[in-house]
Amino acid sequence: MTTSSQYRDRVRRLTSGGRFDAALIASPQGLRYFSGFSGFGGAYLVLGPSGSNMVVTELEAPDSDSAFFEDRLVVEKSKPLLPEVIKVLSSELGQGILGLEEEFVSLSLFEKLKGLGRDWVGISRDISAMRSVKDEQELSDIRHAIEISEQAFEQAKEFIRPGVTENQVAARLEMAMKEGGSEVPSFPTIVASGVRASNPHALPTGKKIGENEVVVVDFGATYHGYASDMTRTLFVGNPPKELHLAFDAVLETQLACFSSLRVGQPLSEAASLAVRSLEKYGLAKYYIHSLGHGIGLEVHESPYLSLTSNDVLSDGNTFTLEPGVYIPGLGGIRIEDDFLAWEGKVSKLSSLPSRL
Repeated sequence: MTTSSQYRDRVRRLTSGGRFDAALIASPQGLRYFSGFSGFGGAYLVLGPSGSNMVVTELEAPDSDSAFFEDRLVVEKSKPLLPEVIKVLSSELGQGILGLEEEFVSLSLFEKLKGLGRDWVGISRDISAMRSVKDEQELSDIRHAIEISEQAFEQAKEFIRPGVTENQVAARLEMAMKEGGSEVPSFPTIVASGVRASNPHALPTGKKIGENEVVVVDFGATYHGYASDMTRTLFVGNPPKELHLAFDAVLETQLACFSSLRVGQPLSEAASLAVRSLEKYGLAKYYIHSLGHGIGLEVHESPYLSLTSNDVLSDGNTFTLEPGVYIPGLGGIRIEDDFLAWEGKVSKLSSLPSRL
């Protein structure tokens, strides 16, 4: 588990830059990263000169008992929460500059904060950059999430056969992840069979898996809030030859991108390599998403591996590589694994065989 000293250090690193005098942390991921709070809303964190101050509803107070804070205000159910948050924030802020998670704060909350009459700066990028570099405890949690999801998939894949519905496969997989220790799926499980596999984000349906179809399964677990994210493509029977060739091309592309990665490298270079690799097989036009993304407290976070990304691979980054091709009227192929940059080297965290 993350210790109080680690939470305190995260708060110090965020607030020591001099860009703002007090910050309001409102996002679930921000609350968890800076305090360990994992309740269902009803809490804010005010970071200011006196340290970390949590303002929480009476309902969510029990979930904050184990969180990190220097001071806590529990707001009774008879009182609205936000006015109390603004009182604490005003006390910490004085006449200074307010730091806001601009990518999360709602318009209604922003309108209330404007009443303070203070200048503000965005801190979402600062927090994203911090969260993209994992410490050893975070890596342990991500590894555990990967282990849970892999063991669950090994159980669920035995259930994938003609006549079984996509919904049944997803339910079996999610149940196995939960039984293995996952808090919640890191995202809604994707199970897409036959021509439906040509939709990268096809949610499972009551469609039955047919003979000689491809099945794409995209899944992830969470452990202490940290996510895994993997995709495997299975052949039930003998799907069309074009899909076999596409599988080989996608796997070759993933391996080539993995081999090319170096700490300090612009990640747009790996994304460009994926396109060139698939172009050799005439499949680039069916490759319609980015190469990958960071994983952590969110299943999609910095760094991003896309043609337009400005991110550079850094030690401590955990991320996916997930090339895929999606051929309308035929089906799709995606292979996704989780990776780590650490001490100047890039390694693969997931261990499921690519060919099943």
